[in-house]
Amino acid sequence: MQYIKKLSSILITLLLAVGSVQAQDAYFSQFYANQVLLNPALAGGSGSARLTVAHRKQWTALSAYTTSSFSYDMPIGKTSGVAVQAMNDVQMDGVIKQVSGGLTFSHRILLKRNQMIGFGLNANYFQKRFDWNSLVFEDQMRSGGGTMYPTAERFGQSNTNLFDVGIGTTYSSDKILAGINVAHINQPKEHINPESNAVLPMRYTAHFAYTFQKFTYSQKAYNITPSLIYQRQASSQYVNVGAYWSNDVLSLGAHYRVNQAMIFSAGLTYDQFSFGYSYDYFLANADTSFGNTNEFTLSYRFDLKKNKKHVYVGKCPDVYKNLK
Repeated sequence: MQYIKKLSSILITLLLAVGSVQAQDAYFSQFYANQVLLNPALAGGSGSARLTVAHRKQWTALSAYTTSSFSYDMPIGKTSGVAVQAMNDVQMDGVIKQVSGGLTFSHRILLKRNQMIGFGLNANYFQKRFDWNSLVFEDQMRSGGGTMYPTAERFGQSNTNLFDVGIGTTYSSDKILAGINVAHINQPKEHINPESNAVLPMRYTAHFAYTFQKFTYSQKAYNITPSLIYQRQASSQYVNVGAYWSNDVLSLGAHYRVNQAMIFSAGLTYDQFSFGYSYDYFLANADTSFGNTNEFTLSYRFDLKKNKKHVYVGKCPDVYKNLK
């Protein structure tokens, strides 16, 4: 019974968020593996075409959030890049569904050897659906019987379409990757609740990583990469701090999302494939089992035919080596 009460309180909180709180974007723990989402200025930055797929299921016992993303990016010209991306986000066991797709363009400027700044612009189209019929309101439940009565609640639109734009900038060198990303600059208005003027608020992201390269007694190298990411959207914000260890095959990581969760991750790289898994341990819910939170990523890099007359110089130095 106690578990049911807590489950109900969570679902009620999520429902209230639809009508009174501005929407929040989906979150991925393996931000390094989904670089186009992290910062549009990184599109095409690997110097080769790259396909990335990510799937996250949060609180499996509640079916609260399930998110899948897809991106394909590649270099164009000598210092630019382009990407297409798509996302499917399902909340509250299907009460809220959102699909989106978009295009990203990036350009990088070489400052001096192995140092460059990058700029990115993306545009996205969203379609959000709210299934009002799957909800049960308080005035539909009356004591003394199992009959479900009509509700007096006012329903809003079941579908709403949004268009937004975002920008990003990065600085990269052999050891440093830093950047700022601002999403939803135009703050498109949502129309789910007829009594609400809620908009999709701007999302600010700042990220920084520094890599150390070490050698073992056999002269094989491994990397240690501390990283920090800060994100703010309306009244919601988080700080994620931690580090990764990686070599040519294996990567291991641990991060602390301040006051929220511990994140543990592992990855394997084979030839042009990279696979990653992460597990979120939510500290705020340590006394209650809402199920696991798992995230999987898979990426593949395509070998592009090299043209001796065409040299691509827009490749970002790779501080997240073998993590994507």
